[in-house]
Amino acid sequence: MKRLLVMFVLVGAPALAQNESEQVVSPFPETAPPHQVLIHPHREQRDKYLWGTFGPPGIMDAVLGASLGQWLDTPEEWGHTRSAYFKRLGTEYTEATINATTKYVVARLRDEDPSFRRCSCRGVRRRALHAMISPVVAYRFDDDRPQFSVARMSGTATSSVVSANAWKPGHPGAAAQIAHVGMDLVTAAGVNLLREFVFHHRTPPQ
Repeated sequence: MKRLLVMFVLVGAPALAQNESEQVVSPFPETAPPHQVLIHPHREQRDKYLWGTFGPPGIMDAVLGASLGQWLDTPEEWGHTRSAYFKRLGTEYTEATINATTKYVVARLRDEDPSFRRCSCRGVRRRALHAMISPVVAYRFDDDRPQFSVARMSGTATSSVVSANAWKPGHPGAAAQIAHVGMDLVTAAGVNLLREFVFHHRTPPQ
């Protein structure tokens, strides 16, 4: 009888330990109780970065940005030819990569999630408003509340400054760079509208 009880305890101990490990108390492993197994939110953030930068969202951002630049003829030195469009497309994709990299680095330091989330609300107007303001919104890791995103704005500003001074023709002034930041935000809002109403958000692999 004693041997049977000992065997029961030895067999049941891992199951009990597993059940205790599933009780998530803290979102960060550094502050979790001993022997608690957690998936760090920054790992999920990394997956979102890879998907949003090198997946369809990053490509859509570049296509919309290049199309808008072609329509507005910015920069004028590139003209309206087909080669000019592909030049804008390459530029926009490079900017999107710099934007996303900077954004997620700053978000990592600030413990916020800058990725797009589909609205849990109903109604076309509320969902559209949610998508349009998403380019300046992030979510806190501790309580999941939305807030103004320093990470998003840092990424947008950095990509614009690097692009203007590294490969775009001329030397655009502060006003032109601010206008370019505004165009990037408009492009991001357009991508988010598509993600909100047309494309289903892909859940990154865990």
